[in-house]
Amino acid sequence: MMFRNIWLCLGCFSFFVSCEQKQRTIISKPPNVVFISVDDLNDWVGFLGDKDAITPHMDALAKKGYSFLNAHCPAPVCGPSRTAILSGKWPVTTGVYDNQVNFAKDFSDTKSLPEHFKLNGYQVFGVGKIFHGRGIPMNAFDAYGGRMGSSAPFNSKELRNSKQNPSHEVIKQGKKFILPLNGMPADRYWNKSHTFDWGAVDLPDSLFSDRVSVDWAIKRLEESNEKPFFMAIGFERPHQPLFNPKRFHDSFPSEKIELPSYLEDDFDDLGHRAKQLALYPKTSGRHETVIKYDQWKNAVASYRASVAFVDELIGDLAKAINQNKLSENTWIVLWSDHGWHLGEKSHWGKGTGWYRSTRVPFLIIPPKGKNQEVQITQAVNLIDLAPTLADISGIPKQKTWEGNSLLPLINNPKINWDQSTVTTFAIGSHTVSNEKWQLISYFDGTFELYDLKKDPNQFENLANQTEHQEVIDELKSYIPEERKWKYFMRFNDYKILVPEDKTSSIKIFDQASLGNVDVDIAADNPLIVQQIKEYIKKYSPSNNKLIVNLKNGHFSN
Repeated sequence: MMFRNIWLCLGCFSFFVSCEQKQRTIISKPPNVVFISVDDLNDWVGFLGDKDAITPHMDALAKKGYSFLNAHCPAPVCGPSRTAILSGKWPVTTGVYDNQVNFAKDFSDTKSLPEHFKLNGYQVFGVGKIFHGRGIPMNAFDAYGGRMGSSAPFNSKELRNSKQNPSHEVIKQGKKFILPLNGMPADRYWNKSHTFDWGAVDLPDSLFSDRVSVDWAIKRLEESNEKPFFMAIGFERPHQPLFNPKRFHDSFPSEKIELPSYLEDDFDDLGHRAKQLALYPKTSGRHETVIKYDQWKNAVASYRASVAFVDELIGDLAKAINQNKLSENTWIVLWSDHGWHLGEKSHWGKGTGWYRSTRVPFLIIPPKGKNQEVQITQAVNLIDLAPTLADISGIPKQKTWEGNSLLPLINNPKINWDQSTVTTFAIGSHTVSNEKWQLISYFDGTFELYDLKKDPNQFENLANQTEHQEVIDELKSYIPEERKWKYFMRFNDYKILVPEDKTSSIKIFDQASLGNVDVDIAADNPLIVQQIKEYIKKYSPSNNKLIVNLKNGHFSN
């Protein structure tokens, strides 16, 4: 054990020569790290087996390193996922469950992953979407190239809902565009901008945000010196709106588009909250709108075009690493913050507990000369990024980090490894995933269980079949404690949170209401609050997640 700890601490200065030799050799200086995030990228990539993907450059990287075939996000929404990855702490620890987060303000006492590398002797560069929103810590980067947003070459004013009612004309470089390009009205009418849009934009690549980001990053690579660097590049595609140069859309003609698997009666074995999550347009739009306007194939084509565009840019970045003679001492890490639905379970966007939201592409590519294609099937989580990169680079790990270093798994993919990992998709709601099973636990005590080997589309919920109780019990043991809350309850469409601390207030959220932010309505419902207190006092329920009903003016099970 002592030897193993010393070996991990020296991870930067020692390196695996080959699987066969099982030996390590000292290298002269700490390695560079190129840290690539791709926003909203699901598993529609070639190296994860998608036959329709055009991702030759990501696939080429996968052949040179470690592909994690069963990687999952800490949360299936940008804000909580990126906060977890960059802080090294699970969502139940950070308390961030949605996009209402400003890292610089809310975590001013936390040293983010880029800051940690900076404090340990690295030059740190960043460009594009790394942190969620605009809350970038002041000391995170030595140089930051900014971000334009995924809507570029259009700007937020041109996407405003108030203008797209039902449409308006925009002129770019003498060319006329009618927004929205897909002709669909906004389902999220409460948003300032209408982003549930897609289509080809026949304009120069230089007007698109991700092209600008890669060009900035390549210039930094050309200027690199002897000091090791940590470079974070955040691609904003395939985040909606799905606008890309026309040539990428031309690669996906509608007559060749295969739609995701779909089952008409898919909701028959799902609970109340699962159906709400599927149909509620909190992160994108409604499936019924896509069908009404005959846009499903166009949406799939546009998403795939976005992925192909990003892949080409990743290829340019990889080429620049080689041309600047950096490949022999540079690790490349590629990941997506979460997945994305394109009509699976009638859902569009993210934020669910299903496999389409939780599974992500994840690659770790070692320096040139140490390359080998290895596919790792064990379940891992992006929360493991921070300790893994620290070990790879030979810098200390922060004591507050809650993930596990993947370096032992990289060095020996057959090692005994914890087979399950967690994704948190709301307060009190979590998904537990491993190679075979996925258990989805909702705040109201309902569950779903899927056999991913036999039912990758998650059409058959096995949670109520008694023969699977042992599996359910095992997976339930991974569900994290949320010590702030004593009870999680559902009454009709109301989510009720009862705090452990009796001096704190009960919170009530109407989950049928529309809007981006969940609003606590307890103050407007004093009778419900009083009835909940009476119910707890009378029954002292042993289960902390439950559904309650109102009978004769009182709550009951």
